[in-house]
Amino acid sequence: MTELEGQRGMPLLREGCTVDVLIAGGGPAGAATALALRRAGVPRVLLAEAGRFEGPRIGESIPPDTRLLLAELGLWESFCAEGHDPCHGSCSSWGDARLGYNDFLFNPYGHGFHLDRRRFDPWLARAAAFAGAEVRVECRLRSVEPSPDDGFRVELTGPGGAQEVVAARFLVDATGRSARLARKLGARRLVHDRLTFVYAFFPPGSAVGADSLTLLEAVPYGWWYAARLPDGRLVVAVAGDPDLVRELGLHRPNAWRSLVGETRHVGRLLAAGASPAWPFVACDAPSARLDRARGPGWLAVGDAASSFDPISAQGIHKALADALLAGGAIAAWLDRGDARVLDRYAAAVSGRFDGYLQDRAYLYGLERRWADAPFWARRQVRAEWGGGVAPGRI
Repeated sequence: MTELEGQRGMPLLREGCTVDVLIAGGGPAGAATALALRRAGVPRVLLAEAGRFEGPRIGESIPPDTRLLLAELGLWESFCAEGHDPCHGSCSSWGDARLGYNDFLFNPYGHGFHLDRRRFDPWLARAAAFAGAEVRVECRLRSVEPSPDDGFRVELTGPGGAQEVVAARFLVDATGRSARLARKLGARRLVHDRLTFVYAFFPPGSAVGADSLTLLEAVPYGWWYAARLPDGRLVVAVAGDPDLVRELGLHRPNAWRSLVGETRHVGRLLAAGASPAWPFVACDAPSARLDRARGPGWLAVGDAASSFDPISAQGIHKALADALLAGGAIAAWLDRGDARVLDRYAAAVSGRFDGYLQDRAYLYGLERRWADAPFWARRQVRAEWGGGVAPGRI
């Protein structure tokens, strides 16, 4: 039992208490924001995580320059002590049947890392707690409304159904792609591209020849991904459009196994008869952002603010970068009441998303073997738009 899990039977905060910042969502973006706020001197920070950091989470690799963000959060030495495996780059069959290599040999920041998310996420939440944030697991946001005394009135539900009303001066949405809090406050999700990711984790001993490189392989209906994790497990995933995933039955184990067996490279990593340690998981992995990443007294971080295609391998890096920017902006707003700092944060989120769309269009444009196949043709059309986004809900 982790230290955070040990808090699950404790009562929630006192009835009628006030916090400076309430953060909904205890994943990397939320936990890092709580830590950044405490390091910026914000005294009363409540981090509410709906779950208990259990179950599989996708997003295992971080690029080398992520160490700069961890150092700015004061976490680099502690992170190194966690023993995550080095990632020395990637290899891919993309635009060519042969594998090409992109290693970190000459990267000025050294190698990246393969994360064990089952350890990384609660470790980050513990760091926020050790810094003085109030961290609660199994704590869900029930309702939120503006308070007549400024700020917000938030109803929380804790373990066993215990309920509490908290007054918060400022709110942070770190609820991931659902952006549940921001949408309650009137924000809309703008969707550029919908993608479905179907993945499975295989136990130690399931991999044949997997090394410290991530592996990507393009196929006519999308692309496959594989990576070895620090505990010896292997994660294997396929990305495709939702309609193609349904048509091919990729959400069904037998079809998934059959198609991975037909790949030239990824299928060779799995030992004969290997079975996943968890059931197959299908999840949305859209390229999307909020129409505004901030509003009066609130902002969104991580995937709640903008979500990237997994091909970018930027999810954790973006979460930490958002957290550092948000922590400074919120601290300045609480101190001086200057809304321009929040505007600058929102502009940074929007600018990063626009840059990501350009990079993503370039990456998908490199694969021309199946230009007429629906998956690739759709992405070529979107690249020709110039990277716009269309309103939608996911």
